[in-house]
Amino acid sequence: MRLLPRLAIAIALAAPAAAPAQAQNWVEHKPEGIGYRIEMPAAPKVQSRDVPTAVGPIKTTMAVVDRGAVGFIVSHNDYPAGAIQGRPLSDVLDGIRNGQVGAHKLRNEEKITLGGQPARHLVIDTAQGQVVVSRIVMVENRLFQAIYVGPRGGEDGDDAKRFMASFQLVQR
Repeated sequence: MRLLPRLAIAIALAAPAAAPAQAQNWVEHKPEGIGYRIEMPAAPKVQSRDVPTAVGPIKTTMAVVDRGAVGFIVSHNDYPAGAIQGRPLSDVLDGIRNGQVGAHKLRNEEKITLGGQPARHLVIDTAQGQVVVSRIVMVENRLFQAIYVGPRGGEDGDDAKRFMASFQLVQR
């Protein structure tokens, strides 16, 4: 399970180090039949791909807004039921958290709920001077992640706060 969160972070970290300021027109991103909504500072680019994992290939769908030094990512993927069946949800969330942190430094972790489901809010400092703010929640076998990546200190900015606060689970 550790490969999927790292994929999202790797894509965000691959963004150029700087980009010119761009006007933002916040839009709601709510893929039909998936089970979440979020506000993003522009219409995201959506991409899906099969990611090899220890439990076999898993289709991961990501919506990305790349602002150069700042990235906004929301993703979802379905794990095979057998991969998480019988495991306490707290253990599953711990494993996802550990995969996101990897060799970076976990600055803060809050156990929260989203839509009545146990979730995590993470703040991770990278060796490259960036911060990764992540909310992770699992509903049945579907993992949802909202990830903000930007320069350290950006996690306290209006855009990061708006993005994270808008992440909600909705009826499929």
